[in-house]
Amino acid sequence: MGASAARGVEGATTGPPGLFDVLFLFYLGRMRIDRLTRLALRVLYDAAAEAEGGAPQRTWGHRLALAWLVERGVADQWQAAAFWRDLAMEWSWQEHDHIARYEQTTGLHGALTNWSLRLGIEPLDPVQLKHLTRRYLPDLEHDSGTPQNPSMCNRYSPGDRQRIEHHFSARRLREFNAGPPIVHPREPGWVVRETEGTRILEQMTWGFPVYLRGKSGQPLKPKPTNNARFDKLGSYWKRWAANPEHRCLIPAAAFAEAVGPAGAMTTTWLSVKDEPLFAWAGLWRETDEWGACYTGVMTDNAVELAAIHDRCPVIIDRQDWATWLHAPLEDLYRFDRPLPADRMQVLPTSVLWKAGGNELPAGLGISS
Repeated sequence: MGASAARGVEGATTGPPGLFDVLFLFYLGRMRIDRLTRLALRVLYDAAAEAEGGAPQRTWGHRLALAWLVERGVADQWQAAAFWRDLAMEWSWQEHDHIARYEQTTGLHGALTNWSLRLGIEPLDPVQLKHLTRRYLPDLEHDSGTPQNPSMCNRYSPGDRQRIEHHFSARRLREFNAGPPIVHPREPGWVVRETEGTRILEQMTWGFPVYLRGKSGQPLKPKPTNNARFDKLGSYWKRWAANPEHRCLIPAAAFAEAVGPAGAMTTTWLSVKDEPLFAWAGLWRETDEWGACYTGVMTDNAVELAAIHDRCPVIIDRQDWATWLHAPLEDLYRFDRPLPADRMQVLPTSVLWKAGGNELPAGLGISS
C-alpha cells in the first residue's frame, strides 16, 4: 500500500466522521437495538413458559430483559414490576390451585402480547405457547417423584363391557364389577392385554402411582400418573414400553377434555366417527400400592383440534393392534401421530368440567 493510500486510510480512521459514517453507525445501532429487543422478548416468553411449567426461577437475565424493554419504551415500569412478581408465583398441581395458575399465566401472557404488539411483532398464538410450555413441563420420575402436567386426558368412557369383549375378542379370567361409566384417575377401567396368544380383558386402576414430595422433602401420598407422553417412551417409560408384556390396549368409546378459562371450563367429548369403540395405546404394571395399574399414551393432537387440547390419545387401528402389543419399541414410533381430524367426532357441551364427571351426554350415544 502506498504512502498516500496509507494516509487516506489513516485519515478515514482518525478524522471526523462523514455523513456515510454517521448513517452507518445510526442504522447499525438501530439494528443491534432491534435484535436485542427481540432477544429480550424471547427470553421473557421462555421465562413465562417455564413458570407455567411449574418451576419458576427468576434470573438476572430475566431482570436485564425487563430493564431493556423499559429502557426502550416497550414496557412500562409497572408492567415490568408485575411481570417480575408473577414470574415468582408458586403453585402446586393440586386442583384447588387452578385459580392461582390462571392468574399467573394470564398476567404473563397478557404482558408479552402487549409488548409484542407495541413492537409490531405478531404475538405467539395459543398453540405456539402450549408447545413452548411443553419444554418445561415436569416429566415423570419414578424414583424421586415429580408431578406431571394435569391438563392431559383425565376422563374417558370405556363403553359397554360386553361390547368390549366382542370388539376385542377378549375374555375375562375372573369376574369384576361393572366399573364406572366415566373413568377418572385412580378409578378402575378396562384393559386388554395378551398372554400366551390370548387376549385377556382385565380391570385395573387408571394411573401409575408416583410419590411426590412436599416443600420440606417429606413424601406425600402417591398420585396417579394416567398419561404417558409418546416422546418419553424411550426414556422415562422405557422399562415398560420396551417390554411387550407391559403394553396393552385401553378400550374407549370417548374421551373428554376441559375447554375454556380456568374456573369456567366446559366439557368437550371426542370419539371416533362410525366406531362404537376404539383402542387407546397403553402400558400396564403391577404395583404394591394399587395392584395392577395402567396409563394411556399421548401424542401431539391434529392441528385442526389443537385449540381443544394440544395432545390426544394414541389411537391404534384394528390392523395394528398386534404390532403395538408385540413389536420392538423402535417399530412403534410410527404410531406417534394423531388420528386425522376428519375421523374424529367432537361434541362440545355446556356442562362445567368440575360438574361433568358422572353423566355421559346423550349425543355420544353411549349408555351409562
